[in-house]
Order: sequence, then C-alpha cells, then structure tokens
Amino acid sequence: MKISLNWVGDFVDISDKSAEEISALLSMHTAEVEGIEYSGANIAGVVVAEVLTCEQHPDADKLSVTTLNYGADETVQVVCGAANVRTGLKVALAPVGCVLPGDFKIKKAKLRGQLSQGMICSDSEIELSDASEGIKELPDDAPIGARLIDYLELSDAILELDNKSLTHRPDLWGHYGFARELSAILKRPLKDYPSEFEWPAEASEYTLQLDDQQQTSCYQLTELSVGGGPQVSPEWMQQRLLAVGQCVVNDIVDVSNYVMLELGQPTHAFDKDKVSGKQISVRQATAEEGFVTLDDTECTLMASDMVIADADKSIALAGVMGGANSEVDDTTKSILLESASFDATSVRRTALQHNLRSEASSRFEKSLDPNYTLSASQRVCQLLCEMRDDVKVDSAPVFAGSADVASERLTLNVANVRTLLGIDISNQDIDQNLTALGFEVEANGDDLQVLVPSFRATKDIQSAVDLVEEVGRIAGYDKIVPQPLCAPIEVPKQLDYRRLASKLLMRLVNNHQAHETQSYSFIPDEWAKLQGLSCDDFIQIANPVNDAVSLMRQNPALSLLSQVPVNQREFPSGRLCEFTKGYAEDDENGEAIESRMLAMLIWGASDLPKSGQQSLVGQLRSVAADLTGLLNINAQYQVNPDDLQSRFGFVHPKQCLELSFARQSLGIISRVHPAVVSALGVDNSDVAVLLLDIDALVDAQAKTKFKFISPPTFPAVKVDVALALPTSVDYAAAHDAVSAAAGKLLDQIELFDVYSGPGLQDGQHSMAFTVLLRASDRTLGDKEEQNFIQKVSKAAEQLGGNLRS
Repeated sequence: MKISLNWVGDFVDISDKSAEEISALLSMHTAEVEGIEYSGANIAGVVVAEVLTCEQHPDADKLSVTTLNYGADETVQVVCGAANVRTGLKVALAPVGCVLPGDFKIKKAKLRGQLSQGMICSDSEIELSDASEGIKELPDDAPIGARLIDYLELSDAILELDNKSLTHRPDLWGHYGFARELSAILKRPLKDYPSEFEWPAEASEYTLQLDDQQQTSCYQLTELSVGGGPQVSPEWMQQRLLAVGQCVVNDIVDVSNYVMLELGQPTHAFDKDKVSGKQISVRQATAEEGFVTLDDTECTLMASDMVIADADKSIALAGVMGGANSEVDDTTKSILLESASFDATSVRRTALQHNLRSEASSRFEKSLDPNYTLSASQRVCQLLCEMRDDVKVDSAPVFAGSADVASERLTLNVANVRTLLGIDISNQDIDQNLTALGFEVEANGDDLQVLVPSFRATKDIQSAVDLVEEVGRIAGYDKIVPQPLCAPIEVPKQLDYRRLASKLLMRLVNNHQAHETQSYSFIPDEWAKLQGLSCDDFIQIANPVNDAVSLMRQNPALSLLSQVPVNQREFPSGRLCEFTKGYAEDDENGEAIESRMLAMLIWGASDLPKSGQQSLVGQLRSVAADLTGLLNINAQYQVNPDDLQSRFGFVHPKQCLELSFARQSLGIISRVHPAVVSALGVDNSDVAVLLLDIDALVDAQAKTKFKFISPPTFPAVKVDVALALPTSVDYAAAHDAVSAAAGKLLDQIELFDVYSGPGLQDGQHSMAFTVLLRASDRTLGDKEEQNFIQKVSKAAEQLGGNLRS
C-alpha cells in the first residue's frame, strides 16, 4: 500500500518531519514501512515558461520555432514539433542542462538549421501520465519561472507499507487513518474529515431494497447531474492519484477513487440513464446469470454472489466491481452515486470465485465502518461541486439499512497495562494514548471504561488486551525492554515420547540425504481424481482460500511428488522428506482424524537395476529398516497387497510393500504409478515413496520387549540372494525361507529389491535379500556361505520358484 505524505499532511501537521523520520515512527508504532519513493525528483529542473512567439519552421512543415520566457534574464529559442504549441501558452520547459527521466540530458542543438535551447515537454516525457499527444498545457495563472514540481505540488514522499500489517486494521486503508495514527504518535491535533455538505431538500425518486441485511448492513444512493459529462480531473488530483499507483480516468471516476484512498471507503458511480426503473435492489445473483464487469471480464454468477440490480438486470457485483452495462462514459449526463457497507466474507468469496481482485474488494474484505458511507458520499459531492460549476446534487440521498455498529465498552485495569507491557506508564498517558486514537475514556478508580469507536469495532478491538496493545504501540515498542522469561525450570513429569520419536525419525531420514520440505495441507480436486478417488473420500474445506484447492490431503505423497519437476531441472535424482499430518474422516462417527506421518520420496533414472544399483523401492526399504530398527520394531512386510491401490491410488500394483506389526499397518513403500508421475509433470524418472504412520510406530514400539545382545566378536559374511517366486508367495514366506536357510548363523536379513518384468516367467516376481551371517565362536568361511546358498536354492524350489543367478 502506498501513502502520500503530502496527502497525510492535509489532516495533521508533519511539515517539520522528514520522510525518514515518519517512516521510522510508523514502523515503530503502527506498520512496517518497506520503502520510500520521492516523486518529482527526476524532473526538478523543469520550469514553467510562456510562449512569446511561435512561427513556422522555414524548412520543416511540422516544426515550429518558438521564443520562451522562463524567468531568466534572456529568452530562449526552442524548436517544437507539437501541433498544440501557440503564442501565449504556458508550458513545461526543460532548459539546457536539465536531466529528464531516463537520464536524458538536454543540450543545445540545431534542428533543420534552427537553434533549439531546450525542450517543451509532454506529460509522458516528464512521467506525469502516459499521454504523449502534444505538449503539456498549463493554466494561464501558472507563475513563469516556478519549478514545475513546486507549482503542481509534485514533490512528495511516498511510503510503501507492508499490507500484512494492515490486514486487521480497516481504518488504515486510507490516508486519513494514517493521519490519525501520526496525530496520536506525535501528540498533535487531527483535523476533522472534510465531509461537510448541505443536502438539497428534494427527496429522491428512487427506492432501495435490501434482500439480506446480514450481507449488506447499509446502502446509500445519491443522484447527481453532470451537465458537461465526464471531464479531465484537476492537475493536483491527477498527481496525487498517480503518485500512489491509481490510474486516472475522468473526474467522476477519479473523485470516487480519491475518496476511497483518502478515507478508505469505496464508492461507485452508475450512469443514471443506463439504469432501468426507479428501484435499486441488493440481492443474491441468479445461478448461471451472465455478467460483464467494467474491465470487460465475462463472469457466470453463482447464487452465493451478491449483486446490485435495477428493474431488469444486475449492474454491479456488490463490493467487487461495477458492470459495463452501467458504466460512466463520455455520454454520461447524470449519475447515481453508491456508498454502501457490504459483508466482508461475501465480498471475499465473490472476488475469489471470479478471480476479480479490486481496490474496493480489498477494503470491503476488512469489515469497514458503516458510518463511513455517509462521509464518503458527502466528500464525493463536495469535491465534484467545488471542481465544477455544472455539477448539481439533485436530491437528498436515499438510505436503507443501519449504520449502527455494536461498539463495546471495555474495562481496562491500568495496573494490568503496566504489568503486561513491562513499562512504567502513567494513568494519564494511558488515557491520552487511547483518546488520541479516537477511544472515549472514562476513569473509574483503577479501571478505565473505554468505548471503542465504530471504525475500530468491526472485528478489530474486541477485548481489554487489544487496548493494552494500543497503549503499548503508541508509547513505542522501543520503550518495552526485553526481559528473560521468568518461569520455574522443572523436569516434565511425563516425557512426550511421540514428539521425541518424531524428532529421532526425522533426524535419521535426514541422515539418508533427504531434503526436508514443508507443503500445504490442502490439495487440488484434480489430485483426488488422479488417484482414482472421489472428492467425497477427502475432508472438504468449507471456505477455501482458493476454489482450486478445496481438499485436505490424506497423506503428503502427491505434495512431495508435485515438487519433483522443479527440482528435476537441476537434479536428475534426489530425495525429499516431510514430517506432517494427514487428514481423514472416522468411519464410525464422521469426525476428522489427524495422523502424524513421515513421508520420503526418491526420484531417479528408471534403469537403476540394470546398472547394478539398488532399485528405488529397495533404497526406501533400507531406510524403513533403519527407522523400524531405531525403535526396535521387527516389522513384517507384505509384497503387493491386493487392497493397497484402492487405499492409496498412487501406488504401483506390482511394486509395493506394506509394513505391519502385530497386524497393525505401519506404512507403505511403493513405486509411484507411472500414470500419476506423468500427470504431475515428472519426466523420464521413476519415483518411489515411503509413508509411515508415526503414531502407529510409537504404539508398536511400546509393545516391543527389549533384550540385551552382546556386541559381536567375529566379523559377518554378507550374502545377497534373489529368489524368483510365484506371485502368490508373499514377503513373509520368502523371508521365513531365507531365515530358515541361515539357521543359527543369521545375524540380519533385509529386503532390498522387489522386481517383476523382463527376465522372469509369467506369474513370477523377484525378491532380493541382503543377509548377514555370523558365528559367535569363529570366523565364517566360503564353506558356510556356499552351504547357505544351496539351502536357499532348495527353499526357493519348495516354494515353486528358483534362485536367480
């Protein structure tokens, strides 16, 4: 948000303060200032001049030779190509030596043989607007020789403020709100907002109807005649609007925008002749109703949208944007001026549903003070009547609804203020700080009875602690001395083992070279369909920040997968992990269940086994073994469970494992289905994922009995064996067969690969194990290793398969 200090200075005296000082004050007391822009500095050398003579260039049809007086001892000759240059015109002159925007330095030059000692500027050349047709024409009373930035009051400091600091402050979305803040901070008087306007006695012929007063608390409509139609706004108004980033249209639209930026209350002007009937209603839209906005955006409205409507049609999206069918244009002779207060949630929902963000909607979303509606319409009428003689307010405004705000009277204990802030502040200073901000304060012993003003009572100040914050920030956050936390240090009675286990597991995953990420818990609807699931299988968000992401994820697998394409540009392989929560509905009572989950994802080339490297599933199997081993859990693995794909739509039906302990599922390991990988934009890579339920792991660990084993004295022999088995043979059977073959020499067994495809018979899959053989009384040799391999071969044959070479 941009704030003009010249504009703020209309309401509070800050003439003795530099922009840097004001910036520091606001950052310390109100909101963070991110930067300062100085307008006018790049045209400081441009001056007001008068064209004394203007003659046709002797050698060029489209050039004129002019003589100008710019307040110096001598006149200057300037060759100009603008069609509107003429004798007696006041212009903006850049004399020799002046530097214009773009580091363009003016020098003496000859144009077709005629000396030119400067340049007569257009608006675009001095960056006052985009208009480049002809030179800038100044009023006849412009003082010759004056600096243009002084005459037009272009010298200004523009503060860029952090919008996040203002989200809960609807009173700070206009310059008058910041003037009030600086008035309180500097303890200087605040001028009343200039909204004095005497309404005519004539009653309006229009009537208003509010279908839902919860959505629209109040609505006001004023009729005005503008005999000469829309015109160009005064120079001073144009420059203020442009300085804070608001485009200039015409005086009717510009005044409406000016008041919005000044007070914070949006208004809107309808072309009266384009409005049908004499009743304006605020109602819900008709479903599937077509509507075209001022910026020519075609919308299909929903029944939840609020619209402004005449007798025949919708003419505006309430609080968001007007319609093209009632737009003010060059033919406009009379207008209907709207000033209203709309429900913040309704406006935000409509703006998000149709992707229509506007200056008006960003303010209505903050819950504006309904009392601003009258002040804003008065100020618009006042400015238009002051600027033009042909503007007439035809009738008193017609009003519907109520501008009353439920302002609470809060009790504030002054001793509690000092305790919470940690500073010694007097009762008088507390009273003065609140009063300067617009609160009504009445002393009652050690308590203050504080009436919240309406502009702070709409979802802002709601309790006494909010008042403490107000006192503290006006006193200055720099006055609050940091203090160490004073609290007794006690050993917790019960260690939160689940949190400790989570940290241990995440540390181990990080040791496996996985980069930790944090992603959003909500996902797009398309991700449900991608997994072959329905949106009804997920918890749906009632009021999503974006309609495209309206589901709570069950697990973070696809969130991690969606991050692969951007990482894949730099890294052909990699590992990501996330410790987060998954969300699902309880089948019995329909309540939401949060599960703590650990996810790890690996991507890489699809030909790893051919190159002699461990497959992605095998790599994750090693990680899972380390994780379960850390918690001393002897997990069981089931290869390619039949129901796994129905529960996790992204898994590969032939390359997946489920971990369990005591018939309780602990998690899964799977290659991600190629169709899902392709749909999320991952190119030329295989992807595998490990999902673990942290709570289930901790419960399983609690059931495990610990047994001390002496450290080994003799070295182990490592043997890798791969068994080609019928798909009906699961992991448990293969694991038991290999373990039995090792007998008492078995020290450790680990599944490192599951494979199905070329090289195997139909109906077969391969499971590969790493086995450590160790004896407690000797070092093993080749004889024991060969004997083990022969036993594994026989065991594979008994299971209907064979030992792969």
